Amino acid sequence: MQVLLLGATEGLRYRLTEMLGASMPDMSLVSIKYPVDMPDELGRTGDVFLCCVGRNGEHLPSIRQLSSSTHANGHDAQIIALLEDLESDLAGRALVAGAERVLPIPGLSPERVVETLKFAYAGKLRAASGHTTSESLPIIPGYRMLRLIGEGGMSKVYLAKREDDDSPMVMKLVDMTLAEDETFIKRFARECKVLARIRHENVVRIHDFSAEGESPYLAMEYFAGGDLKGRIREGMPAVTAIKIMMQLTKAIDAVHAAGLVHRDLKPHNIMFRDKDRLALVDFGLVKPIDPSATSQMQLTQDGMILATPAYMSPEQCKGIPHDARGDLYSCGVILYEMLAGKLPFGADNPAALAFLHVSAPIPKLPAKVSGFQNVVDKLLAKDPDDRFQSARELFAHIAI
Repeated sequence: MQVLLLGATEGLRYRLTEMLGASMPDMSLVSIKYPVDMPDELGRTGDVFLCCVGRNGEHLPSIRQLSSSTHANGHDAQIIALLEDLESDLAGRALVAGAERVLPIPGLSPERVVETLKFAYAGKLRAASGHTTSESLPIIPGYRMLRLIGEGGMSKVYLAKREDDDSPMVMKLVDMTLAEDETFIKRFARECKVLARIRHENVVRIHDFSAEGESPYLAMEYFAGGDLKGRIREGMPAVTAIKIMMQLTKAIDAVHAAGLVHRDLKPHNIMFRDKDRLALVDFGLVKPIDPSATSQMQLTQDGMILATPAYMSPEQCKGIPHDARGDLYSCGVILYEMLAGKLPFGADNPAALAFLHVSAPIPKLPAKVSGFQNVVDKLLAKDPDDRFQSARELFAHIAI
C-alpha cells in the first residue's frame, strides 16, 4: 500500500512512521509538501492520501483538487483528512471537499490509524475491481448529495451539502418502497416535527425537512465525532462514561419535558459533535408519556416491539404500557456497556434476550468499576418503581 502524507510536520511524520512500521510492514509512507498547484499526476501516485488540514481550513482547496483528479483519471485513491481539532464544521467541510474520512491528530492511536488505512485501502480495491454500486444519487432541491454513508431497512443516509453555502449536512431519506406507506410516513413526519420543537444542546439540530412528495427527507447537522458505539469499542475510563451519561441524561430530560419517551436509546443513536459534546438522534419511535394521548403522535400500539432488543426495558420486552422510566432502564444498559465494555445481557435471538431483561439477575460490573454497581442496579431494576424516577434524579445522583 502506497500512502502519501501531505502537509505534515516532521513530528507527525515521525509519529505515523513509528505507529505503522510494526503493524503494516508492507506499507510505504511518503511525506510531501502541498504543491502550489495540485498536479493531476499526483492523484495517480498513491493508494491512500493522508491530508493535513489547518485549523482555519487551510489546504481544503488542495483536497478538492486532489479528489477531482483521482476520480477523473479512474485511480480512485482514498483521501483521509487529518485535523488538529475534530470540530464538526471543519470535519464536514473536509468531507464535502472530497475526503472519505476524517481523523483527529491529537490522540491518534496505532489501532485507529491502522483500521482507517485498511478500510480506505479496501475501498480503493473495490473501486478498482468495479465492485462499487452505480446507483445514482437522489436529487433534493437546494441540496447536493455527495455519497451514501449509511443505510437501514427504512431509510438511507447521505452526506450532502447545502447549495447556497456549501454547509455539510446529513440527509435522511425515506426508502422509496416505503414512501407510499401512510403509517410510516406519518411516523417520519412525527420524528421531524419532534426534532423541530425540542431545542437542546444535547439533541440533534435539524435544518430542514419534508414528509411530502416522492422523496421525504430530514436534513440535520453532521457529526464529526462518530457514535458512542465506536467509543465503547475503543474503551473508556469510568469518569468519561459518567460524563457521557450526564450529557445523555440532560438530553433525555429535555425529551421527557416535551411529554415524550424516546424508546430507542442505544449507543448508535448517541452521536458526538467533537471529542466531548454529544447529541441524541433518531426519534422515529418517540411516543407520548401520557397513555391517554390520542393525537397523530400515537402511531404504535401497545404490544408492538420496534426498538433494539439489547437495550429494551422489561416493560417493552413484555409489550405492556410503559413510561419515561423505560428510557432510564436503557440508560442503565448503556452505562453498564460503557463501564464493562460489553452488554449486561447476551443471547442468540431476540426472544431469549427479552427473557433475560425480564427475568435474569443484574450482572456484576468488573472489580475496577464496582463502585458504580449501585447506580447500575437502580437503573436496571425490573420494576420501574425501583428505578430512578426521572432523568433529573439520575443526574443529581451521578453529577461530578
